[in-house]
Amino acid sequence: MRRPGRQVRHELSPSVNLLSPWVFEVIAARQLRLRFMAAAAVLAVLVGLGWAVQRVRIDRVEQSLAVEQAQTARLSNHTSELAAVRTFVSSVNSQKLLARRAMRKEVFASRLMEGLKRAIPPGARVDTITITLAADTDAEDAAPSTQAEVPSATCPGPDPYSTRAVAGCITLTGSADSRASVGDFVVNLGDDQLFVEPFISTTTTAEGDELTFTGSVGISRKAYSRRYARINALLDRGTG
Repeated sequence: MRRPGRQVRHELSPSVNLLSPWVFEVIAARQLRLRFMAAAAVLAVLVGLGWAVQRVRIDRVEQSLAVEQAQTARLSNHTSELAAVRTFVSSVNSQKLLARRAMRKEVFASRLMEGLKRAIPPGARVDTITITLAADTDAEDAAPSTQAEVPSATCPGPDPYSTRAVAGCITLTGSADSRASVGDFVVNLGDDQLFVEPFISTTTTAEGDELTFTGSVGISRKAYSRRYARINALLDRGTG
């Protein structure tokens, strides 16, 4: 029986490790192997997850590619079906271009006749009229239709050393009761935008006071109708 207040002292006896060093090496190697196995398992899981994510992405890309390929096939079929329409439209555009080029120098003779009628003063009359329009050249035919037409006709003018190129030439003969009437006729032609460089080449006096005259006047480029330059509007109007 212990007495109260008495302290008991425990003394540790010295211990001796009887295991061989190789045992500790085996234990350490086993622990290291377990760590490598755990790390390999984690790495395998990460690689598996990465492969799965990439597989999902590849599947989505392949699906998108399949959709685009199907759309391309449908559009190719539609394009093949519309080939005839494209050929027809190209033919129509060629015909319109041909019409613009062929008719770019169209002149309404009725406008010229109305202009001459306005220019004839009282006491004068025109007996004969000959209209000569500018002829197309190969260079003009090769030029784009958007360029301005270049008249190639010439017409006698007051200045023989400075003859202007015009859209055409009108030669005429007539008679008047006085030279003043002939002069008024020339002035009136010069004031009309349809004509340029009016010129009376000869005047002769017949029996009595009546005069006969011969002359010419150039046709201005403003006499061109240019209606075929707006061929699309003409076609729309015709089908409306």
